[in-house]
Parts: sequence; C-alpha cells; structure tokens
Amino acid sequence: MIRWHVISAVGSRNLKQYFSSVLGYVIIVAFVAVSAILTFSQQFFADNLANLDQLTIWFPMLLLFLAPAISMSVWADERRSGTDAILFTLPASDLEILLGKYFAVAAVFTISLLFSMTQLIALNALGEPDWGVIFATYFGYWLAGLALLSIGMFASSLTESSTVAFVLGALFCSIPVLLGSYFQGMTWAPEWLMSGMVRLWGQEAATAIRPESLGVSWNLYDFSTGLIPASNVFYFVSLVVFMLYLNLVVISRRHWSRGQQVGMGGQFAVRIVSLFVALISLNSVVAGVSSSSYSRVDLTQERLFSLDQTTLTTLNNAKENKKLVTIQAFVSADVPRKFVNTRKQLLGLLRQFDFYGGNYVEVRVVNVTPNSEEQINAERLGITGQNDRSEVGGRMVEQQIFMGTHISSDLGDSTLPAITEDTSLEYELTRAIASTTDKNRQLTIGIVDTDARFGGPEFDGRRVPWAYTKTLKQLETQFKIVHISQDDLANYVAVDDPPKNPDDPASAEPPKVVKTPPSVLLVPDPSSLTDTATESLVRYLQAGYPTLLLTDPLPFYWTHVNPTSIGILNAPSQPRVSQMSPYREVLSTAMMPKADNGTASKIMTALGLEWNNDRTVWSLTNPHPGFQGKWPEYLGAKWPDYYGRFNHAFVYAKRDAAENTFDSNDKISKDLKELLFFYPGAVRKSGQATNVDFVSLISLGQKSGAIPWSEVTMVPTQKTASVNPITQRRQVNEEKVRSQITGEDLYVLRPAPRSALDNENYTIAAHVKGTGENKVNAVVVCDLDFVSDLFYDQQAALDRPLDNVKLMQNAIEVLAGEEGFVTLRGRRPTPRTLSAVEFRVDKYREHRAIKQAEIEDSIRTQLEAAQASLNEKVKGIEQNTQLSFLEKLQQASQEADDSQAEFDRKKVKLDRELSQEIAKLKLEEQRQISSLESGIQWFSVVLVPLPALMLGLGVFFTRKLSESGRVRPGRKV
Repeated sequence: MIRWHVISAVGSRNLKQYFSSVLGYVIIVAFVAVSAILTFSQQFFADNLANLDQLTIWFPMLLLFLAPAISMSVWADERRSGTDAILFTLPASDLEILLGKYFAVAAVFTISLLFSMTQLIALNALGEPDWGVIFATYFGYWLAGLALLSIGMFASSLTESSTVAFVLGALFCSIPVLLGSYFQGMTWAPEWLMSGMVRLWGQEAATAIRPESLGVSWNLYDFSTGLIPASNVFYFVSLVVFMLYLNLVVISRRHWSRGQQVGMGGQFAVRIVSLFVALISLNSVVAGVSSSSYSRVDLTQERLFSLDQTTLTTLNNAKENKKLVTIQAFVSADVPRKFVNTRKQLLGLLRQFDFYGGNYVEVRVVNVTPNSEEQINAERLGITGQNDRSEVGGRMVEQQIFMGTHISSDLGDSTLPAITEDTSLEYELTRAIASTTDKNRQLTIGIVDTDARFGGPEFDGRRVPWAYTKTLKQLETQFKIVHISQDDLANYVAVDDPPKNPDDPASAEPPKVVKTPPSVLLVPDPSSLTDTATESLVRYLQAGYPTLLLTDPLPFYWTHVNPTSIGILNAPSQPRVSQMSPYREVLSTAMMPKADNGTASKIMTALGLEWNNDRTVWSLTNPHPGFQGKWPEYLGAKWPDYYGRFNHAFVYAKRDAAENTFDSNDKISKDLKELLFFYPGAVRKSGQATNVDFVSLISLGQKSGAIPWSEVTMVPTQKTASVNPITQRRQVNEEKVRSQITGEDLYVLRPAPRSALDNENYTIAAHVKGTGENKVNAVVVCDLDFVSDLFYDQQAALDRPLDNVKLMQNAIEVLAGEEGFVTLRGRRPTPRTLSAVEFRVDKYREHRAIKQAEIEDSIRTQLEAAQASLNEKVKGIEQNTQLSFLEKLQQASQEADDSQAEFDRKKVKLDRELSQEIAKLKLEEQRQISSLESGIQWFSVVLVPLPALMLGLGVFFTRKLSESGRVRPGRKV
C-alpha cells in the first residue's frame, strides 16, 4: 500500500535541496530565457501569428537538455555522498522513495514551466492569442517534460557522477525525441511485424500506430493545435510508467544477493520486455479505440479540429462501404506569411482525417521544393503552383507556392489544385471524399446559356474563357456542370399530354420529363431569355425545382472583358445586340428579342417578387475607405471618373447585427461576413404575393439609396483626332454622338448625382419558398459581377477574403438539400495576427506612402512646368506678327524639337530620382520595421526571465543574510 505522507516527505526533502543551491535557479532562468528567444524569433514575426508555434518546434530539443539537467543529481548525488544508504534505511518502500523523488523533479519542472508563462504577457500585448490553444500547448509541454524527466531519473540511477548522468540522460532522451524525425514518412512496420499486430489487436488497432507516432514531436503536435487527444496523453503516461519501472528495477538491485544477480536479472529482463510489449499494445488499442469513439478535447475557440457531424458521417460511410481513401497533400515547406495559418490548419485537419478514418483513410503529406520530383508529381495530379508576390525585407519576392490535395478511391478521384487563405478546408476535404466514395452524392449544376455567357462562349464545341472563368473552375471541382441551351430548357419540365379520349380526362398520360432536372438550375441574366425560354423557366419554377437566378441591372464586367469598348452592352434595359454587331457571337445566345423587354416580369411574378431592371442601389457602408480598386492597365491606376462615383459602383455588404443586414437563421447567409457587389440591383416581395415566404439574405441597411438607369448611363463621346499644322501634334476633339462602333446603343457610365438616403433597406439576395400549393424554391441574387473575374482582382488587391463565392456555393447546396456541407464551409479560423505590430507597421507604410505621393507630386509639377514652358514658347512664336507663316512654322517646329528633347532628358532624370527616392523610403521603412521587431524581441527576452531571476537573487541574498545573522559577532572578520 502506497503511503502518500511518506512520498510527500521525500519529495519535500528533494525539492528543498534543489532550491538550496544557485544552480537550480540558474537552470530555471536559462530555460525561461531560451524559451523566450525561441518563441520571439524572427520567424515569429515573419509568420505574424500570436501563438507558440516556434517554441513548439524546438521544445523537444529544449527538453533534451532541461530534463537531464533537472534530474541528473536525483540519484547520482545521493550515491556520491553516501546518503542513499541512509535514505533506504528509512521506513519507506523503494516505490515510495522513487515516487517522492519523481514528484520532486516534476515539481521543479512545473515551476520552470510556470515561470516561462510570463512570455504570455508579451504575447497578449502583441495580439489576441487563442487561450484554448495556449492552454493545450502548455499541457502538452508539461506531459512531454514529465516523460523525459523519468528517462533522466533512470540515467541518474546508473552512475555516481552528475555530469555522466546528464550525458546519459541526454543520450537516452534523444531516442524518443529524434524517433519521430527518423521515421517520418515510414507509414507501416515490417510486414512480419504488421501481420502479428493484426492477429493480436485487429486491423483497426494495428494500423492506428506508426513508427513516427512513437516520437515526442508527433505526440506534441496535436496539443499545439488546441487538441488534447487521449491517445497522445496515454503515450506520455506510458513512457513515464515504463521508465519509472526501469528505475525501480535499478534501485531494487541492492536486495539481490550475489548469487541471484544472473537469475533475477534475467527474470526482470523478461518483465521489462513484457511491460514494453504490453504498453505498445495498449497504445495501439487506445489509438484504435479513440479513432472510433472520438475521445479528443478541442480547445480551439472555433472548434476547428472537432470534425463536424457531416464529416464524421462521410468517413463512416467510407468505412461501411469499405472504400479505401487516399489523401495526398502536396505542401511547400516554406510559405509566405499569409499562407502560414492555412498550412497549419491543413496539416492539423489531415491528422484528424487520418485519425478518425482509421485504416480506410491513408494520408500522405509531401513536402514540395522548387524544381523537384515532388513538384513534377504534384503537377501531374493537377495541383498547380500559386505565384505569390510579397514584400520581404523591403523588396518584392516572387515565390511559387504548392498547396493542394489529391483524393482518390476505387470510384474516382478529386483534386483541390490550389488552397488559398480563404479556402474552407474541412468542407473541401469532406466534399471530395464524399464525391469519390459515393457518386450519388455529387450534385449536378445545370447552367442555362444566356447572354451572360456564364459558362463561356462556345466555339466549335469548345468553351472558351470568359468573365466567370475562376468561379466556374471552383464549381467544377465540387459539382458536375451541365450546360443547357434555352431551347433545351423545355425538356427538363414535365409536359401534360392531351387525353387519348377527349371525353375522358382520366385517359391522359401522367406528365413526362424528357430529361432529368439537375440538382440546381443556375440562370444567369434571366432577363435575356426569349419568350419561349421564359415560359419554360416559369413552368420549371412552378414545378418546385431548385433554381438560382443571378439578375443584374448593370453588368459592369463588359467594360473589362472588352477593353476596346468602354461602353455597357446587353444590359437588361438595352435591346439585344444586332445581327451586324461584331460582338454578336460573344454577347448573344438567341436570335429572338428579349422577353418582356428585358424586365423578366413573368419570372418575377412567378416568384412573387418585384425587380426594377433599370435601377441600381448603393450604400454608404465602406469598411475599406482607402481602397481604390484594381483595374486593367488601360484604365489607369485610379478609378476612372467616367464610370461614375466609386462609392456608387462598389457596394459592400457587411454583417451588422443592429440592422440585420445578413439573415442569421437561413443557412445560406448565417456564416457570411462581408461581400462586395458592383452596381447591384435590389428585389422585394410583391404586395400581391400571398403564398410565398420571402427571406432577405443580404441587405444594405438604412444607409443606402437607389440610382435610376438614366442617371447612371449616358451616350458616350466619340473622339475624333486631327493634326495641328504648327505643332505637328495630334489633337483630340470630343463630340457627343450616338456610337457608330457596334451599331447599337452603347452607353458609358457617368458620375451620377449624389442620391439621397431613402431609408429603405434594399435586399440584394433573397431566398423564396412557396407555401401551400406553391412549390417555388429559388434564390435570387441581384448582381452578376460579384462572381466575375473582376471580383477576384479586387479581393487580391484588398488582400483579405470576401464571401462572394461562398454565397453562391451556399445557395446551391441549400437549394439541393445538402445543408450539412454549408455548415462545414462556414467553419474557418479567425487569424490571430500580431495586431500591435501590424498597427505600427501600417503607420510606417502610411508615412512612406505620404512621402512618396509628395515626391511624385513634386516631380509631376516639374514636368507640367516644363510642358507649360514649351507651350508658352510655341504660343509666343504663333503670336509674333513680324514672322511669316513659313518662319513661324520653321521656328515652332525647331523650338518644339529642342524643347521636346530637353523635356525628355529632364523626364528621364526625374524618373531616375523618383526611383531612388522610393527605394530610400522603402529602405527606411524596412529599417524601422526591423528595429521595431528587434526591440520587441529583446524586450520580451529580458522581461520573461525577470521574475525567475529576481526570485533567485532574493532567495540567495536572504540566505546570505540569514547565515550571517546566525554567526556570533566575535567570529566575524
């Protein structure tokens, strides 16, 4: 029977001995200081994340020296000083003495770890860490330390020298520390051993363990992601139990007589091997049982690694159907800052899929380096490199990033070619597994060919890239895409055949559908449908088939797809392009005029909605006031004024609980945060619709207004060029005329007058469900451009994810009844960045931008002055009445040539000066950033060990004063 008062007495004795010398405090201070140095390294600032990832990487190596340093004197000093004989004569068992000493070194390590937590003060000051992840990480540190301390104690029991005990401890501790690194990538044990494991424990348990899982780093990783897995905890506990048993055997040898040494040694050798095999078996069983009972605690704030029920169901279906799924992840070892968090989440989720999938999910993570065989294999599987251009160290660095997955089974495969920072990882992985293990779960999207050309124009049977290419590629990775012509739309709607006997209505055949309707019908720009196609679509809607409609009063993307024209073509309020138009093959899919003159009134009536095809809406909400958009080079660097007011064109919709801008109950909009629209329209429920449930998914709030089509667009000015006979320069004359370029009405946008706020909460996206006998089930989004390639350009320029595509994907899956996947897509991490550092860096960059603008304005002023001087000289020559026409022409031409040459020389010089000044500003900015990071780093390194250092000095001086006070005055020197 274990007596805890005996254990506590032994532990208290050793604990006091440890802190009676300066060495104990020195070890603690050194440990805390090194921890701070590793935590706040340069990579910490490069990753820009408020976590302990950098310390976690090196923590096993740090324990390789700390654990032996703490435990080296536990037995060695006792044997060297001979006090072990006294210790073992106490009325205590060997096990009680062993546990007392172990608890003492565990207490020392715990105190060291608690002192290192002072670095969390600095971490909290720099950002907003996830405290659940921090707690789980420290709990993992503590378990790993306890395990290696037991190894260090065993080493100390073998020698009388503390130095030798330290060396032996470091050597023994290196086995579990380096084991994971050595066996990384070796998935299975040898075949003969695997066969035996399968016979003993079963397939599930035997495949749950792998060589690298016996290493400290492998078992520590899950804790750093915010998880506390039972299997990893059991690994560390098993290591403690095994090493303490070895320690107990060593200190118990004194009881063996000389004649029993060989016999008892052999007996205990068998016991040790049996215990080792038993613990390995138990670890395998616990790992196998854990994968089926989900015995893991997820402490992350967003519960990112607690796999959703949809994911678990998908994995269970793969098990039940006995479908082996192979997940190959190709990931670059070195990624830019914005990909660091995504890479960590991807690797963490893959471990969860591997864990829960058991022997039916095999995960392979391949590190990709540039121009390697791994890169060739990744590209062969359809995984493409992402070219990232980031500013590092004051200069732009272009880097190719590989981060994608290939999932395969015997039913097929699915590739996620490029994972970005806004990819919903669990959704993508689960959807891919579902589609490759159960073909019946793959949704079909039918895209109607309208004038929007959402699927791209078709030439010679081949679809060519168009304005929605990037969105279409995303949809193709998740759904099966089917293109439906307007004429073919009628084949997807049930048609009633006339009764065979006119006098007997019952003789009529049941309605027939020529083709099976898709899971969801996507109708972009329904206002461009012909009368026949409109009637088919109305019947389709009334039949209750899920439909997604994208309407748009002003399709802005035409101006970017067709750079030769700055006009608006094919808007709903415009007639269809004529047969003579050069854009006829691209912009029109039908020969007949638009139904209802482009108002889509029949379709909206069927949905119980009202939509104005010649009115756009705008909002005062602008979460990015300094953003000016990204445009093609021919439009210039800034927003062109002839496209209207910037705040009218760009309409942000942001979640606002006060105004209920996003519906929090409907799963389509529940997890959305921010969207960007371009000249969108608005929809409302019709006052005559009584059998329709109208859900406003996305609205603009009260700070919004509407702009009529007539105020936004105008007939463009046609430019004619002529040559000035004096200056030989081309002059442009503008006349407001009807466009003769295309043969139809061509409009450009003009700055609209500032519309007044009308206090109407305009709805941009709505979900419509019929009630009673009405079977309508549709989602209407009043913008086409929000998923065009134009949107991706703006998102890249903003350098933050927007939820435009998620809105479309959510709508498709909710309409199709796959709501579980919508919940998955909404699960995404909140970036825990170093906000305090970002704030200072933004200030530096803002200062640089202001200075750069001042320099550019100064140089522009000098260039304009040079141009004005040239114009004045030419004007003076023209006004000189003493010169003949020929003399004026000659002098003006000569002056123009001389001044132009001087102007060109000055421009080259000023451009060179501008480049030099910008380079100096960037260098100064980088120097300030480096100085800031270095200051934070050294301040943190000094601050973190300060409490431990002050305590050590306080104890040292207190002991000195106490010892001095006990000496008689006469004996003092």
